[in-house]
Amino acid sequence: MATTDPTSAPERAEHSGITAPLPPAAAAALAHAEDTLADMLATRYATTAKTYRGLAESTEWMAPGEFDRLADVQDELAMRRTRLANAGRLDLIGVAA
Repeated sequence: MATTDPTSAPERAEHSGITAPLPPAAAAALAHAEDTLADMLATRYATTAKTYRGLAESTEWMAPGEFDRLADVQDELAMRRTRLANAGRLDLIGVAA
């Protein structure tokens, strides 16, 4: 009678990590997509920065809701900057890498 062990994982084949290069058209399409996404990130960063400046400069005193909104926008700004940094495209927002 054959028994199976459901807790053991099957063995994996060894991979050398080498893959075929992309065809030129696919590489160009990928580069275009990366540039487009980076441009979108930079545009959203600029919009968020404008919102942040408007909230920060609007008044000396803030209601709790306004302060929370300012904190949320500040967090969003930091997230967008991190995404641009991870993409290596801080140059799009005028920051030296």
